[in-house]
Amino acid sequence: MNKKILISLIILAVIAGGSFYWWFIWELPQEEGEKTSQPPTLFAKEDYKIEEREDGKYIVVEKVGLTCKVPEGWEIKYQKTADIKPQYWIDLFSPDAEVFDILTKGCGISITCWMSEEDSQNIENKIKTIKDTGSKLIGGPDEYKYEYETTTLASHIALKGNPSKTDNKFNEFIRGESIDIVMRDNKILSLDTSYPPAFENKCSPIWKEFLENIVIE
Repeated sequence: MNKKILISLIILAVIAGGSFYWWFIWELPQEEGEKTSQPPTLFAKEDYKIEEREDGKYIVVEKVGLTCKVPEGWEIKYQKTADIKPQYWIDLFSPDAEVFDILTKGCGISITCWMSEEDSQNIENKIKTIKDTGSKLIGGPDEYKYEYETTTLASHIALKGNPSKTDNKFNEFIRGESIDIVMRDNKILSLDTSYPPAFENKCSPIWKEFLENIVIE
């Protein structure tokens, strides 16, 4: 794939709040003969709708059937790529969040919806491998390993990724988790959280509650 575009996306994601998504997907070990993924096509800004309801704010993305509740008091920020015709995702930040190149305080959650035939197949292949072997899948460079396993979110099988606690230097600065679900027509829903190590006890329960309240039609 175009490494310059990948690096730009990683930098944008990290600046936005330490998002792990881009690293998780493109650093997964590829099968022999598997094509290198091309940059994905992210959804447009208007695809992410913000709805005010009696019990709070919601993000609704009809193209993937997603409805999720924004944690109370959290900031909603549209983020975009540096393309001439920008593509978008949404970052959510806790009231105490501070960002200096990476998230240095507070909690962050990212919602990214996109399309890619190659990456859809890549994710599905990894899920199949994990199911067939009955064990986690390890990927990434030597000092930045990630562990992948399957999970279920709103009745959908998903790929969950976490930085290795012993073989990932990034753990010194920021931690998190990613969840990726392949939808119909090669659409992909990606959710991830990030937070500094000192905020894990605060942010993890919020992330868990966020996932428990998600609806995917």
